[in-house]
Amino acid sequence: MQLSDREIQNTIDLLRKRQPVGEKEYASFSAQEMECISDLVKRIEVEPEVRRDRVDKVRKAIETSSYNITGDEIAKKLIGRIFSDKLR
Repeated sequence: MQLSDREIQNTIDLLRKRQPVGEKEYASFSAQEMECISDLVKRIEVEPEVRRDRVDKVRKAIETSSYNITGDEIAKKLIGRIFSDKLR
């Protein structure tokens, strides 16, 4: 699954706005937030667990020493993934 920078930022913004939810409390979301969450869930559900095309592209880049990615880029994606997983 690939999340855009905009989706990651929207997730971060959404999490910042929310108060912690206790065990027996429920978070309330606006209709727009629910629609956004619903759209993300639908996109996630149709994606395969492993995107073979992406794996093959990265593997080829690594083999040809043309895979250049910074630590900042990796950290950004990891943090974005952690936040998006919290919404599930």
